[in-house]
Amino acid sequence: MHIIYRNEPLLFVNGPPVFIKVVVAVEESTSVFILDSEYQIEQEKEEQLTEQLIDVETLLETNLAIQRKIIYLNNSFRRMVYQPLQFVMEGETVTGAIEKIEEKTVWIDLTGMHQDLVAVEMGKIEEVLWRGKPFDETK
Repeated sequence: MHIIYRNEPLLFVNGPPVFIKVVVAVEESTSVFILDSEYQIEQEKEEQLTEQLIDVETLLETNLAIQRKIIYLNNSFRRMVYQPLQFVMEGETVTGAIEKIEEKTVWIDLTGMHQDLVAVEMGKIEEVLWRGKPFDETK
């Protein structure tokens, strides 16, 4: 019967000792000095970018419902069922069916014969009408 004490190793390997060498690299710090005028110009650029981002975010928030409707109507079966659709953009109404969607562009077939196609940005579409009423995908 063997008695094993807590601090005794369970396995003895006869071999050379192993050492691990850790190399620490010392980095030099470099200071960057910016003149006040350059700092002000950079701040103005950052403010303009944040304003543009806010404009884009509000645009996206308002058009999310329209994008959902268009993506919902892009299904082949729904394209045939919900015809003709009316797309309201900047006071103008375009009547047709969704042909395809490429990123943020919607291709609208005006004649139904795949001959007259119009490319419209999703962001410019204000409302999607079906039978003269705003389309609601929940019904």
